[in-house]
Amino acid sequence: MKKTTILCVFILMNVTLCFSQWQKMSLTNSVGGNIDQNMYQMALNNSKLYVATNDGIWESASANGGDWAAYGLQGKRVFMINFGVLKLAIVVEIASDDATKKTLQLYKYNGTAWVNTNFNPSKLAVFGNALDNLINFAQIQNNGQTVIVLPTWGNGIWRSADGGDTWTKPAYETCTTCLDNTSLFYKKIPGIYTFPGDTKIYGTDKADFNLQFMIYSEDYGLTWKNKPVANFFNPWSLHKRSVGGKPYFYWGGSTGSLGAVWTSDDAGTNWAASFALGAAYWNNRRIIGEDDGPLYIMCSADNVYVSNDNGDSFEPVGTGITIPSSVPRPANEPFFLSHLVKSSTKLYVSTTTDGLYSFDLAPSAVENQKTNKLKLIVSADKSKLELITDLASKIIIFNTEGKVMKIGQTQNIKTLIDIQDLKSAMYFVQIKNAQGENCTGKFVK
Repeated sequence: MKKTTILCVFILMNVTLCFSQWQKMSLTNSVGGNIDQNMYQMALNNSKLYVATNDGIWESASANGGDWAAYGLQGKRVFMINFGVLKLAIVVEIASDDATKKTLQLYKYNGTAWVNTNFNPSKLAVFGNALDNLINFAQIQNNGQTVIVLPTWGNGIWRSADGGDTWTKPAYETCTTCLDNTSLFYKKIPGIYTFPGDTKIYGTDKADFNLQFMIYSEDYGLTWKNKPVANFFNPWSLHKRSVGGKPYFYWGGSTGSLGAVWTSDDAGTNWAASFALGAAYWNNRRIIGEDDGPLYIMCSADNVYVSNDNGDSFEPVGTGITIPSSVPRPANEPFFLSHLVKSSTKLYVSTTTDGLYSFDLAPSAVENQKTNKLKLIVSADKSKLELITDLASKIIIFNTEGKVMKIGQTQNIKTLIDIQDLKSAMYFVQIKNAQGENCTGKFVK
């Protein structure tokens, strides 16, 4: 008999979250009035909070709001910011070659003022396609030089190795494994990412309509490689961290029916779907979380969720975020929650039309969990699955694509499930009781 023992996490967030709520942050300008409430991205830098809006960048020195001060580029729509090495901002402007279209410009803070870099100096519309499919850009140090890498939707990856003065674009490559043999790698890129302690640069690539890819560069963006993930329609979120000393990648996108996130523990070669899936997890535009801690995801038309079992299951972080009954849909995609960042004590989420929310991360909210053991035993002839647990609960078996294959109920401590009709593959098991306690595991038939 093949035996698999999984140490499971029972999430008791329902106890804590009854008393934990997102708080609407004050938009009061320090010189009077309120700052613009149409917000796109945030940055935490030196314990201060910065937010990019339709009216430039604003700074809260307390990181609590209510003390906002102009930080530059007022009057401009600042779409993305990155304060990693240099302070950089991507601004949306009118294209010079078509006044009906938008384009992107990259600004850099020189210590006293924001100056336009030499990215897209002609302000061409080709750089402004489907802006709401663009999620993240990156910068990284290489031998004392700051390398900046920008994504575009349909105009490739753009790289500067001198802080923004000169730019090059890696060549497209034909996707020979895609269903459409005209599909190209490195052309439609929603996001580019770097992660602490890793010199590689990563990205998400919609090379084909039916299959999306994680891309990565081992030479600071000069050349790129790719690994297939799944069909999320739009691959919008990517994250990397370590759990128990082992690196994990996390992936999300438009299609929550495939799972809230997919996880890989082998550098993106193989991926496993989360047990949490469905409409609530559509439009996952951001995944964050430090090593060995909770994992957070932002689903733009629904809520912010937390996982305490490394991405297997998710629960709402708290109550209090108001989602409009009619969610704004730029680019025909639900898009209301726009960005998610975390300090040591708070979560912050921005919205496209209604300002900011913050959530206090009390220790009990982060670590409120207990553990128990679930045993899954596949019979020698692979016709039966024996499930051993002391949790009286509903049983759901999913395949790796998140499709429900079987539903049952635990019977005392031991439960036998007929799996003769399941094909040889890996499957996931979720058990959940009426109190919301849940446990997850996996088995191979």
